[in-house]
Amino acid sequence: MKYSDYFIESLVELGYTHCFFVGGGNVMHLLESARTRMECVAVVHEVSAGIAAEYFNVANRGKGKRAFAMVTAGPGITNLSTAIGGAWLESRELLVVGGQARTDFLSHPEVRQIGHQQIDGRSIVEPMSKLSMTVTEPLGLNELKNVTDFSRSGRKGPVFLEICLDITAMEVDKNALNAAPEHVKRVEPKIPTQFSSDEATKFTELLKKSSRPLFLVGGGLDFQAFVKLLPQLSQLGIPVATTWNAVDYLDFDHPLYAGRPNTYGMRWANGVIQQADLVITLGARLGLQQTGFAWQEFAPVGNVVRIELDSNELGLDQPKSFMNINMDAANGLTELLQVIEDGKLSNDYSDWRSFISELKNALPVVEAATFQYPGFTNPFEFVAQLGDLLNENDRVVACSSGGAYTTMMQVFAQKQGQLLTNNKGLASMGYGLAGAIGTALENPAKRTVLVEGDGGFAQNLSELGTVQNRALNLKIFIFSNKGYASIRVSQKAYFAGAYIGCDAETGVGLPDWAKAFDAYGIPSVEISGSMIENKEALRLLRSDGPAAFIVNVHPDQSFLPKITSRISSDGKMKSNPIHLMDPQLDETTAQRVFRFLPDSLKG
Repeated sequence: MKYSDYFIESLVELGYTHCFFVGGGNVMHLLESARTRMECVAVVHEVSAGIAAEYFNVANRGKGKRAFAMVTAGPGITNLSTAIGGAWLESRELLVVGGQARTDFLSHPEVRQIGHQQIDGRSIVEPMSKLSMTVTEPLGLNELKNVTDFSRSGRKGPVFLEICLDITAMEVDKNALNAAPEHVKRVEPKIPTQFSSDEATKFTELLKKSSRPLFLVGGGLDFQAFVKLLPQLSQLGIPVATTWNAVDYLDFDHPLYAGRPNTYGMRWANGVIQQADLVITLGARLGLQQTGFAWQEFAPVGNVVRIELDSNELGLDQPKSFMNINMDAANGLTELLQVIEDGKLSNDYSDWRSFISELKNALPVVEAATFQYPGFTNPFEFVAQLGDLLNENDRVVACSSGGAYTTMMQVFAQKQGQLLTNNKGLASMGYGLAGAIGTALENPAKRTVLVEGDGGFAQNLSELGTVQNRALNLKIFIFSNKGYASIRVSQKAYFAGAYIGCDAETGVGLPDWAKAFDAYGIPSVEISGSMIENKEALRLLRSDGPAAFIVNVHPDQSFLPKITSRISSDGKMKSNPIHLMDPQLDETTAQRVFRFLPDSLKG
């Protein structure tokens, strides 16, 4: 049989059901083989193939279906490389299959190019992938299983295989390849699955002393494992905050929910984590977005215990931790609960939970000072209304790095059962539509909702063709503020309004959105004001198939609260700790909501 047939059949056996692709000469045999063996989803641009496959896998959550991306050589992989970088930073499963020139052309590395579209894709993506390899001889089933499992084992990440054209067309012996062992065994570093006695003792002593403990759950904690252990967590009564990669692990109204702290996080959640006397992180990368740029002042009155799979993350020790435990987060949480049970550790954290409720009520997610433009939509109230209108079965994609995204993360009240996905790591514009396509195709019966800014959406709007062609049940909400608002805000703050490349007046060309959607046969409606008072918007939201909602937001709309930075006299950037967000609280409120902080940190 032809090797391309063998390769695709092997992927099917390994659970792959969907291929997102842009065709090309160097993958023509692979595509022909995939055409009748799985669902092949043609996209307009190669980067969309990678993003859609990543989001498909996120939406499936290990339930049995897997997707991969396939692109041709040269521009295929250079165009897709942003998706690989995004999956790398988000620690998400992604298999990318790329084409490559014939093997005989690869023997001249000193020559810039011989074969068609020949470029060294492997080297391009190697720094941001768990595995990057050029396939110059057929790989058997065992090797392919090892390679693809590597993407979702340990700390997940992308895997890239570029397969030479002549290899894909080669006749092979299926039985011989099935029996062939893997060439190189790819295994994750061995890490403990149980606490040492010293770790158990130290944690026991910490928890005994703690009256304000807090879990910070990240995407490194497997969702299914978290759901399984949630009843035990509920009995324990320790509040749970989430990173943006784990935003949908708990519903907004869960009695343990302590929000999602971040530099652009919920003000009340930032206040919670800064006042905890014990912060236990589970699969949560404590990067600067999480700790604030003034990371030295993260959790200033608490001990930090980190349970993290990647020892490199622990080696950074930024912020300073009291305990670093190198362990898979699911195993770590299981161990913690066992230590608590064995030690008969019990504490009444009701006062702490009551304080968190008080903090949540005192610092609402929709702040009056955030909106000053009658005749336009208040983005914060809009997101709050959208949260009320969506149901438990909806899939929500919030993307790019601007105001639409941050408002969703600050305000949206997720319901139990909803999927809420984003891409904060790379924070690339143009992610949203492709991610929503992958999410929608994972379960076409469910409604998918995309919220993205107009600048980000414009970078990949060609995929509206894919939406229309597939008649996806996708509702697209665009914050239309006529350009790159976050860039405009930065130029206003730091350069006295010396604007460039942020709107139409300074060089950014965006379409008439109603006409753009009409060109693809997608119905649309403008929203200027309240969502719930717009009857046409409500009708389209409840309709089948694709629909677009153009949410008119004032170009000068500020997206607050946030952490601000200032340039000191020595030219260095200085930032506040994450609980001191702008606009800052009045003294009376600060004294009340920051009662567990010393006066020097209250603002």
